[in-house]
Amino acid sequence: MIEEFFKTEKAYVDKELEKYFFQLNKSEKDILLKDFITQLKEYILNKKAKRIHPILLNSAFSGIVNPMYLEDQIEQIREVSIAVELLHSGHLIHDDLLDDDVIRRGKPTFHIQLKNELNQIYKDLNVPKRDDFVDLYGRDMSILGGTQGYLLGLDIIKSAKFPEHIKLLAINEYTQAMDFLMKGQLIEEYMNYNNITMTLEQYLNIAECQKARLFEKSAKIGAILAKGNIHYQIKPLSEALLSIGQAHAIRDDLLDLEADIKAKNRSKIVYILAVQNTDEDQSKILNEIYHKDNINKNDIIEVKNIFVETNAMIIAEHLAKNLVEQSKNCLKDIYPDLNKEQKIFFNEFSDFVFDRKY
Repeated sequence: MIEEFFKTEKAYVDKELEKYFFQLNKSEKDILLKDFITQLKEYILNKKAKRIHPILLNSAFSGIVNPMYLEDQIEQIREVSIAVELLHSGHLIHDDLLDDDVIRRGKPTFHIQLKNELNQIYKDLNVPKRDDFVDLYGRDMSILGGTQGYLLGLDIIKSAKFPEHIKLLAINEYTQAMDFLMKGQLIEEYMNYNNITMTLEQYLNIAECQKARLFEKSAKIGAILAKGNIHYQIKPLSEALLSIGQAHAIRDDLLDLEADIKAKNRSKIVYILAVQNTDEDQSKILNEIYHKDNINKNDIIEVKNIFVETNAMIIAEHLAKNLVEQSKNCLKDIYPDLNKEQKIFFNEFSDFVFDRKY
């Protein structure tokens, strides 16, 4: 049922994004900015994008608003919901650039997309140090493009047809989400470059900043715009989404296990838990493999075996399961309760986060 719900709601979000970029391009007079908007649109309107954040915003709104008024306001809230998708997309652009990733959702990442286009323009020209020039272009325009995504989302909320005092509350949550995303990224990059071994506490903090808080803020913005009760509806819903978001981050790590081993990524929960429980020989093996220039299939098997022997994967799964149970308990505390369809959705979404295979 939940996958069908996602499919239906995603279609609405994609439609709103198409509409938004059409209007944005139409209102822009500068031809160069028009071209940049087209690039941003191509990246964001990826058919493989799940659109989780706007769906959470819409579901929180629909779950709390008086059902008598939902039909009159559904178009307004769908227009607003893409704000958090633009914020999420801006973060992905920056994250991919910092990680030097080349593929996102089966297509080139934004900085690679831009580099490919400039390479096409220069393919028949003799440009000195062309590769360096193209790399800088991809980097610089992605820094600007990610930031632009944040600001476009903010402008959507500012322009929404909701009462000003409610919009101010929503804007406050949106800017807090931006702050969390940036802080999480800053901490992670600082640790990477200073070769600081990540603890479980630091991992959960980063997961909260970069994943869980955007889940929470998306739902909270929807609940605020629906005029939900701060203490009895918005607070428990926010706490539920924080737990779901952290469980989602852990599940991502479990699903991406092999890719993370290949990338020698030591900031993932399974590696962190394993390191805490290795004996001297296991620690030596992990250290040697993670310092290799290239990791082969046998290395991956050896690392996975250590993960199994130290119970790292089981502990990670238990932690994710506990977080899902926490989220369900928080959902029970919402009063007045969510409307029936959305109550079912949020409970099923909790299970989906833990059980998903992709």
